[in-house]
Amino acid sequence: MSITLNRRFLVALLVALIAVAMFRVSYFQENSEAYLFPIIVSAVMLGMSLLSLVREAFSLCVDDFQPFPFVRLIPALVMMAGGVALVETLGMYTTAFLVLCMVSFWYSSQEDSRRRFLHSLVFAAGFSVFMYLLFSVMLNVQVPRGLII
Repeated sequence: MSITLNRRFLVALLVALIAVAMFRVSYFQENSEAYLFPIIVSAVMLGMSLLSLVREAFSLCVDDFQPFPFVRLIPALVMMAGGVALVETLGMYTTAFLVLCMVSFWYSSQEDSRRRFLHSLVFAAGFSVFMYLLFSVMLNVQVPRGLII
């Protein structure tokens, strides 16, 4: 097998290097218990980026890339940027609920707006409860608290 160097390989290499840096910063802390979640995330990111790097290096990927128009992502990016700006004021879970609700409503393919709104509410509430259980209950991570929760 020969190693292929192309643009996708260089991107995979850059992501792997960023993952190594994130893992190094999060893992080598004095209070490792407080950094449990960043350690988990950076370790998973490191593993996946190394797998991607190997796949690109040995041309094990299927070349079926379909470009996605960046313009369609702009509303979601604006909503997420607004959520990041509000997280200290409203709190993490409230902000996540609102942003998830707006993004899922905006990108839903359902025609009926009431059903789309109801599905967005159910999805956002379910995912927010999952986030609460994961971060606050299981991992005991401190999250930004705001006006509501």
